[in-house]
Amino acid sequence: MKRLEQIQPLSREHHLSLLLAQKAIKMSADGQEDAIARLCQEIVSEYPDVWQVHFHIEEDSIFSHVKNRQHNAQPKEREVAQLCEQLQQEHLTMTAYYQQMKSGDYTILGDFGELLKQHTRTEERQLFPLLDELLSPEELDDIYQISLNYRLL
Repeated sequence: MKRLEQIQPLSREHHLSLLLAQKAIKMSADGQEDAIARLCQEIVSEYPDVWQVHFHIEEDSIFSHVKNRQHNAQPKEREVAQLCEQLQQEHLTMTAYYQQMKSGDYTILGDFGELLKQHTRTEERQLFPLLDELLSPEELDDIYQISLNYRLL
């Protein structure tokens, strides 16, 4: 699927999140406690610098631009705004799963994987295709710039 240039960095990270989601789902289903613990510790280690940053980029760029359009929103804009609200809630849920893993509760690995998989697919299949229709070239450039700025921090 062809992606707008400005959101390609986020889309590339989505490929990585799908790989992580599949790994989490498979390991959870296999039930090998040592492997589950290692993967959860890996997630805990990288979450703040990788996934939380990714979520912040989406929230501060895409979700923010969509939210700013709500004052004169057309039906399509309201639909996208509701989708962004849902996705932001999912970010919070995944962060709660991260906190559980951080405290040593690895029983939620499968739930984390399932949510990450569904969430990523929703962004790729529903949200991202609508951005080209909804946002101006300047807004898309701003999304890209915000993404770059986060990565430079």
